Amino acid sequence: MKACNLFLLAGLATLATSCGQDAASKKLADDTEARVVASIKQVLVQGPAQGDFTSQVHTWYQSEVPNIIKLDPSAAAVYENHATILKEVATNETKLASDPILTPEQGQGVRATYQKLVDKSTTNVQQLTNLASSKTTMSEAEQRQFVAGLATKENHQLQLVQYFSKRTAATIDQKTRQKKSREYNQKVWGHE
Repeated sequence: MKACNLFLLAGLATLATSCGQDAASKKLADDTEARVVASIKQVLVQGPAQGDFTSQVHTWYQSEVPNIIKLDPSAAAVYENHATILKEVATNETKLASDPILTPEQGQGVRATYQKLVDKSTTNVQQLTNLASSKTTMSEAEQRQFVAGLATKENHQLQLVQYFSKRTAATIDQKTRQKKSREYNQKVWGHE
């Protein structure tokens, strides 16, 4: 009789422990979601499409994806880099595309390039969200590799956006200096 009671108590202890782990995992996922959302809001500060983007983060952290993948820092990096890309584009696109030194066609080219870069970043985020919303046949190891690959792509995309902003600003600066130099030569020497 004592052995039966011990077995029953051990079974209840195991059940309580596993329930506690599920609650702890849920709490950890909620805490991580809150941290990522706060980070994104800090980056965006009333930036574009914040509400929709936050709902994608919520979908990810409330999904049935195993916690080892869901709480992987690579997943958070995808969302945080996307937020940084949106902020970079919101900050620089209008300023660079509407610079008076550029022709309207060149300004439109700047806008189109930024749009392509944001679309690619959004595709990366959507792939992560799709992983959360679909039943996948990938193993946990394959899912971790997939998320790590998306994080690498998103980091590369952020670097492309930053490079494009710097290159465009440098080109505008160079054209402005050349124009001023021509105007000065015309004024002082009568020719360019």
